[in-house]
Amino acid sequence: MAARPAEIESGGTGPARRRLAPAERTPQILAAALEEFAERGYAGASMAAAAARAGVTKGLIYHYFPGKADLFKAVVRSCVQPVFSEAERMIAAFEGPKAELLRGLIELAYDRVTAERRERVLFKLILAEADRFPELAAFYNAEVLSRGLALVGNVLRAGAASGEFRPEAADAVGLAPVLLAPAIMASIWQMMLGEERAPDLAAMRRAHVDLVLRGLLQAPGPGAPAPPKRLR
Repeated sequence: MAARPAEIESGGTGPARRRLAPAERTPQILAAALEEFAERGYAGASMAAAAARAGVTKGLIYHYFPGKADLFKAVVRSCVQPVFSEAERMIAAFEGPKAELLRGLIELAYDRVTAERRERVLFKLILAEADRFPELAAFYNAEVLSRGLALVGNVLRAGAASGEFRPEAADAVGLAPVLLAPAIMASIWQMMLGEERAPDLAAMRRAHVDLVLRGLLQAPGPGAPAPPKRLR
């Protein structure tokens, strides 16, 4: 009979450590696994080493994650889910012009590049390992890139349908990747050059938003209101 997580954690010898519920233990394991993947790469990382970093037994980590691929996927999801949840809340609650909503999504992407180290680490890992492990790139595409493109695409189509954006904005399949590409490139430059030598993110963000909105908005007619100001 398989041991319960608490039994595996204690190891059966010596005093048992405080038993943590999965909701407490899982983030601890994922944080340790991220450090393991970042330091050793996907090929060099091991379940045993991730368990050691987390201060748990190898049996316990296998109880939660059957294999290294499962652990890696869980790490990715734990890093990207907060930003998608924030974007989805923003979209659901927003009632103003679609241009302002699109601005907010672009600025959110730049904020993550600036503030979220975990996502930069994972992105760097994907770039380094994609050739040897194409299944990792496929997973990242399905779970991160495609999801982000869908969110932006929905806003573009809604803006085109309402007449706020030019009709060409409805071609979200071609346009959404173009809109997200500068923020992705900003992340790559940060990794390649470091924060001190990479192009200024704040300046990039301002130029990016300005170009996007000028290109998307319908040409105003006589007496039409000016283009929307900054969301934040």
